[in-house]
Amino acid sequence: MVWLKGHRRQSLKLGLVIAAVSMGLFGAASLAPSEAVVAATTTTTQQQATLTLSDYEHASALQLAQMVRSGKVTKQQLIQLAMTKIKQDNPQLNAVLTLREDKALSEADAMTDTGQPFYGVPILIKGLAQELLGEPATQGLPYSSDRVASYTKPFVKQLQSLGFVVIGQTNYPELGLLNVTTSKLYGTASNPWNTANNPGGSSGGAAASVADDMVPLATGNDAGGSIRIPASWSGTIGLKPTSGMIVGDSATSSMASFAETESMADTETLFDNMLSGKVTAEAAPSDLKGQTIAYSTKSPVGTPVSQDAVNAVNQTVAFLKQQGFNVKQVDSPVDGKALMMAYYKSATSSGYAANTFARSKFHRDLEADDGGIMTYALYEASKKLNPNTDGVAVKQTIATATQQMVDFHKQYPLYLTPTTATTAPSNSDPAFLPEYVAKLRNIGSLDSAAQMQLIYDAWLHGLSKSPFTQLANLTGEPAISLPTT
Repeated sequence: MVWLKGHRRQSLKLGLVIAAVSMGLFGAASLAPSEAVVAATTTTTQQQATLTLSDYEHASALQLAQMVRSGKVTKQQLIQLAMTKIKQDNPQLNAVLTLREDKALSEADAMTDTGQPFYGVPILIKGLAQELLGEPATQGLPYSSDRVASYTKPFVKQLQSLGFVVIGQTNYPELGLLNVTTSKLYGTASNPWNTANNPGGSSGGAAASVADDMVPLATGNDAGGSIRIPASWSGTIGLKPTSGMIVGDSATSSMASFAETESMADTETLFDNMLSGKVTAEAAPSDLKGQTIAYSTKSPVGTPVSQDAVNAVNQTVAFLKQQGFNVKQVDSPVDGKALMMAYYKSATSSGYAANTFARSKFHRDLEADDGGIMTYALYEASKKLNPNTDGVAVKQTIATATQQMVDFHKQYPLYLTPTTATTAPSNSDPAFLPEYVAKLRNIGSLDSAAQMQLIYDAWLHGLSKSPFTQLANLTGEPAISLPTT
């Protein structure tokens, strides 16, 4: 049976395209819900809050909006409940980077009910690429720690138009490059289920804040699994929409914006109200039981897949068969290693961008100790890649994979795999093994081919934990990570 975790044990329907399934093995919860009653007053009312903190923690975003409309709680009281929860738990988790309590209360005061689906609901947004005027916009770079956003991005404006009140920003790794949340600037985030473990990345702060019930919904973005990986390791629902489907996203970019949630109703309502209207998706089959669902537990890059991950898929396959679905084991038609090399070559643009920030700050080029070691390595590699030959090769590799998946889905409309190949990693497990850190420091002395091979080899320690997610980003497909039991 596929379920939501914890106290919201609702059956999950296959209403969205499933490209990956979460493992749902998180360890013992380390943060017990507080039963404290919060009495909140605001400038607009002296009414005592009728919700306890426990009530708040158990409610979905849609339920909270309904409570505001019914007069059971005010918008301001919801914000104060969220702040209480964050201030109580965040010292153990480091999931939330900044809070804007006064601004949020002021914005809630000024808000009027025009039928917004999430009217008055507090939300946390990811600190990366979801800029809000006047709030930090550091990219996670230590030398950009004082940078603030000069405008509000369309994605965030749309959230506000739906009734959400932004109360702060969540943690992420430098430039969003890692599948765990740790960085020189912001430190390491911890997983609410076991604080010795990481919640995943790069939207790890978002996933941890939702898993801990700080907010019912927190936004993220996904360029290589950055919503789905932390969803898997933190027990949340993580949807990566089709490229260009969501307001503010580009149809030609591998990055998609969306959110971590604990409710399929919240997920579907948010999706319906965040559509850009620029991308038209094909209608889903009306009778999925007349279709064949493909599944695989084979790593696309040939790395081991844990028995936990295999069991999660097998349990889901058994459930689908019990419900009358046709399910068949079929491996991906795509050359996973070639696709990842194309992915890493594309990622050198992040290193180039980081150097632009470094030159602005230091009036010199990026050095190995300025930030993360992989950021430096990608910058060095960007200098030697040929935009003509290498750029064309990357586009061809991605085009081939895209067509292979188009053909694959003609026969198998849904493709089921583990989201991650392992359970959540320990915070003591480094993103890059020490032997490769030493080599990456000297990457500038290598030729381009050797540089890219070193980057691949150095990243393999992390990639082996989450080799399934990048396919959907590069081919532009939708994918969702769902918790299992």
